[in-house]
Amino acid sequence: MLVVSGEFGANEPLNAFSNAVVSSGARVIVFNSPGGNVGSAIRLGRMIRAAGLDTLQVRQLQCASACSLAFLGGVHRVAEPGSIGVHRASFKPADGMSTEEANTRVQLGTAAIISYVVEMGVDPKLMELASSYDKHDIRYLSASEMAELRVTNAAANQSPAGTSQMSTTPNPAPVPAPAPDARRQPESVAVAFVRDLIEHHGDNNDFALAQVQASYAPTVDYYGKLTNLSSIIQDKRHYYQRWPERGYNVRNDSITVACDNDRCVVSGVYDWVVRSPSIHKQEKGVSNFSYTILIGPYPKIIAETGDVQR
Repeated sequence: MLVVSGEFGANEPLNAFSNAVVSSGARVIVFNSPGGNVGSAIRLGRMIRAAGLDTLQVRQLQCASACSLAFLGGVHRVAEPGSIGVHRASFKPADGMSTEEANTRVQLGTAAIISYVVEMGVDPKLMELASSYDKHDIRYLSASEMAELRVTNAAANQSPAGTSQMSTTPNPAPVPAPAPDARRQPESVAVAFVRDLIEHHGDNNDFALAQVQASYAPTVDYYGKLTNLSSIIQDKRHYYQRWPERGYNVRNDSITVACDNDRCVVSGVYDWVVRSPSIHKQEKGVSNFSYTILIGPYPKIIAETGDVQR
């Protein structure tokens, strides 16, 4: 087991977590955190899911607020009653931001959280429950609530060793299937996956690269050329370094999706703006995109293409 301790910072580097998992050989992640930055917690949750790790929470340690989102990343999730605390998310407006811009930021942030929760196979009613409580009145979930909302998906009385064994045996047990009414169509999974990937390219470089690493297959048809993941990461890194300030917005009415068996092609258009303060340069425009997604427990991009329209 590996314990993740402390508050999630806004610019939390994730390399240390990856290195700790590799060096320790951990298969189960435990938290001792009061929460912190929502974006950081979501990034960590996605890294946990991409690595095929399980999560475990005990009452002796703390996992509240944003930490609860990171916990949802576990493939198998076990938690003692009263060990997971939730409340409605808050988003701090940037200096000089208008009221309209602040409200838009809150709406986008809330939508991103709900998209992530659904992506992790958890009932979005969890966020409805959380929205009834502010950060000074954290709501700790009961065992029945966690099971009903699919915050947990394994036996609460299972030992940490048992949880670890599920992930390390040669033929691990499959992830429990969600209830029939909770199964998502592959089209909605693929669209949410691509939208989140594009719009979070504007995050801190470490976060954006961590999401790229978790989202792409080992080999990808990358703009017409078969390319390995390390080369894609290097290409993205160079772009992020050239343009350290980036913003992306997918046009909702432009999205099309077509799925055949376990593959989905998601296409559309997004607006973008990039800046480099060091050279006092800014560019903006409109681009189209097309991603082919291999749908499964952990969706992966197997093809990417697109071009700038203007």
